[in-house]
Amino acid sequence: MAVITYNDQLRNLLANVECVLAFDTAADFLGLTNGGYRPAAQIFVNKKQNIEGTEQILVPSLEVLACEERNGLVCTTVTQTIIDLLEQNGDEQIITECLANYYDGHNESFDGLELPEHLQSRFEKYKAWAVDYYKE
Repeated sequence: MAVITYNDQLRNLLANVECVLAFDTAADFLGLTNGGYRPAAQIFVNKKQNIEGTEQILVPSLEVLACEERNGLVCTTVTQTIIDLLEQNGDEQIITECLANYYDGHNESFDGLELPEHLQSRFEKYKAWAVDYYKE
C-alpha cells in the first residue's frame, strides 16, 4: 500500500492546472510549516476554474508573482510566501512557524529575507516569537 503525502496530493489535484500555490498551501509545500489540516488548497489563478478542493485567488497575471517551480508545481518563493502571509495578516501560528523554520534553516538568522518597509512592524512582532519557537 502506497502512502500519499500532502505534496503528492497537491500534484495530483493540480496536474495540468495553470496556477501558483499561495499562502498557507505554499508555506506547507515549501516546508515552512510543520503541517496541519487545510480544508482547501490555496492557489493564485488568472481565471477561475472548476477545481474542487481549492480556494482560488484571482490575480491579473501569474507572471507578476515571485514564484518558482519545485517538485512539479509552481509556488511562490519562500520570501514571497512570507510577505503574502504577513500582508494577509494570516494565521499567527502559521506565520510564526514559517519564520521559526526560516530562522532555524538559516543558521539562526533572518539574513536573505527581504521584506517591504510597510511589513517591518508586523515582522518584528512575529520575529520575537519565531526566535524562541523551538526553545520552549
